Amino acid sequence: MVDFRSLFVFLLSITFVVGDCPCPDESLCRPLQIGSRHEKVAFMVSKDNWRAYDYNQITTLVICTDSFDPQLVCLAHSRQVRLVWLANYDVKQLGNATARTEWVRTQVNKVKSTYTDGINFDMEDDIPDGSITADQYTQLVQELTNLIHVEISGSMVSVDVAWSAPCIDGRCYDYQGLARVSDFLFVMAYDLRSQIYDLNDCIASANSPIARVAAGLTNYTQVFEIASSKLVLGVPWYCYDYMCLSLDVNQTCQIQHVPFRGSPCSDAAGTQHDYQYCRQLLRLNATTTRMIDNRTGGVFFNYFNQGDGKTHQIWMDDPETLMIKYDLATDRRLLGIGMWHADALDYSPNATKEARQDTIDMWNAMERFHVTETETN
Repeated sequence: MVDFRSLFVFLLSITFVVGDCPCPDESLCRPLQIGSRHEKVAFMVSKDNWRAYDYNQITTLVICTDSFDPQLVCLAHSRQVRLVWLANYDVKQLGNATARTEWVRTQVNKVKSTYTDGINFDMEDDIPDGSITADQYTQLVQELTNLIHVEISGSMVSVDVAWSAPCIDGRCYDYQGLARVSDFLFVMAYDLRSQIYDLNDCIASANSPIARVAAGLTNYTQVFEIASSKLVLGVPWYCYDYMCLSLDVNQTCQIQHVPFRGSPCSDAAGTQHDYQYCRQLLRLNATTTRMIDNRTGGVFFNYFNQGDGKTHQIWMDDPETLMIKYDLATDRRLLGIGMWHADALDYSPNATKEARQDTIDMWNAMERFHVTETETN
């Protein structure tokens, strides 16, 4: 007896193998047929470093560039790594059904034509509480998921969400609905100081404090009743550089009052740098040792900025503190972990010995996350 469903899936997959496949093995141009597994998600923001990534620590690579070297398909698929495109949509057009349909078709065609595996939604616009716009966003994700899963067997749709719900930074989304209509939510457990309402707390501090990260996950799983197997914990591979208006004996660095979405103070007072940059500062320019704040679990140090003549304070995560977050993801039986972003490390051929070791250590730390299939909920 013919299994028509299997035949249909097979026919869908072979339609992707056409004459312009960039791989010597044309099977690598077919969508990956993997099924459910635990995730390690990396975001690619540069076209230059992909050959140097540790593919032992990646299951899904999110492409954040406008294009990529076609040979990436060959390498990623040979390592069973999905390639998905970062995508955004004009929040003002969410109510336009015709525009949504056209956009969805464009995205699916893009995935097909590039031999990739799906879409990662990265909408971070504010949506007012109770607005129909939140439902329209869920509808958009639903429409894309429905079409891409039918037309591309094995495809994946994920949605980036704030570190907690329901209205962080004014993003009052339908989080339960988004979890239902996508394959998973990527929880961006960073930029937790985006809104500081107490001016007495307008100080440099941890970007991803462990207690609040844990509380955000609890909010998703217990308050919003989203299964932990639908959540991927995203962590920062970057640092914040704050100019200190004043610095006391306890290393409290007062920062400028820079408002953000209704709050009088925010991390916008700082400057984001790649991990490699701040590690170089720590080695060559720091005026203190590397310190860990016991309250937040964040790494920080001071340095003197020659440009503005001020003391600056750097806040970051490194392998030691990241492994605590990876342990949290393991303990909570999450679907996976991920980072923003993979290009924050030094892959250059002339990197110093210390910088090369930093790169190795950051990738190796991801081995800490391990959940067996029998442990998932």
